[in-house]
Amino acid sequence: MSAVEKKHPWNVFDGVKIVAVDPPEALMAEINSAIASLEYACASLEYARAPVFSNKSSAYSEFDARMADEAYKAGMASMAAGNVDEAVVSLTVALSKCPPHKTFAVVKLQSLISVTSQQLKKSPN
Repeated sequence: MSAVEKKHPWNVFDGVKIVAVDPPEALMAEINSAIASLEYACASLEYARAPVFSNKSSAYSEFDARMADEAYKAGMASMAAGNVDEAVVSLTVALSKCPPHKTFAVVKLQSLISVTSQQLKKSPN
């Protein structure tokens, strides 16, 4: 045997490179990124499969902006009169009739329902 072979005997892992181990936070960040990418891909695929409506009135037939507005006004009047339970019912009707493409109105109604529900829970009735 030569002097080189005596100093460094052959090892099974000679061809294996050492891989640096990332901290758990980096691993979790990679996992979260992969999950977000997968969810985005699935949502994009689902969006692509959604039917396209050529006539908006047929797409939103169960929604009625005028009825939603009337229910909203009734809810606000009930709230002003102190009838919180009636206000929650009217605002819920308004939300159910509000067209989903009116995002600002939907968010506003959801916020009002949340506030009035909290008032209803706090009331001594």
